[in-house]
Amino acid sequence: MIKLGGISVTPVLDSVVRLVPTEAYETTTRVDWSQHASLLDDEGFLRLTLGGYLVRSDHRVILVDAGVGPEDRVGKRATMPGGKMLDNLRASGTAPEDVTDVVFTHLHVDHVGWGAVGDRITFPNATYRCHAADWDYFTHGGAMGAPEKLAVMAPVMECWSAGTTLAPGFDVVEAPGHTPGSSIVVLSDGDQRGVLLGDVVHCPAELVDEEWETIGDVDPVLARRTATALAREYEGADVAVGAAHFADLRFGRLLVGEGRRRWVYT
Repeated sequence: MIKLGGISVTPVLDSVVRLVPTEAYETTTRVDWSQHASLLDDEGFLRLTLGGYLVRSDHRVILVDAGVGPEDRVGKRATMPGGKMLDNLRASGTAPEDVTDVVFTHLHVDHVGWGAVGDRITFPNATYRCHAADWDYFTHGGAMGAPEKLAVMAPVMECWSAGTTLAPGFDVVEAPGHTPGSSIVVLSDGDQRGVLLGDVVHCPAELVDEEWETIGDVDPVLARRTATALAREYEGADVAVGAAHFADLRFGRLLVGEGRRRWVYT
């Protein structure tokens, strides 16, 4: 958990995918990855975590993204195994009934999985929230969606269509490209700030190397432009940076380096 003034942010892990890095990022080479060896495990695999973040702000208990869910999902590059998000949520001291809001950075299947299981809402006292552009895209057959889950969530879903404040110190900001309504969450209390990047990037290397394409983008050119703009904004800033698939959902910072920025986990 990290604290930003009166806001707490707790990673809630669901499961893990291990990928061959040059297969996950098809335009990269082993030489490219040799400069990011610290991001790979002992066997040379890229470890992407699936899950979400629990944000407590004022009297709100907000889950940002809901993992892949209990069932395995077969993707283009790997199987995303069903996970333990609810168990880990309870282990952190929070029951599904305690959650007041479920905020989706976007509606890919590995972000909405625990939003509904079967024909039942998982977080019965929560308002669900997403960007209107994503709702339109994924309820009309967008790739990597989960239309059966969205149908169950529809009665409790509220959409935003522009950047807005959803709770004290909790703002959503449009960051399109990965999906039409891809958004980030900006957290602030006084002079303390943090940001949850969703899938603007999947691993920190994308924040360091501006030429890298990310994974599964609807609009790769726009996605790269969005990621580059955010990397430049947060470089050297005292901002805790997290993202939906960073290893163990850990936070880090972008530091100014000689010739190029550097990433360090905190």
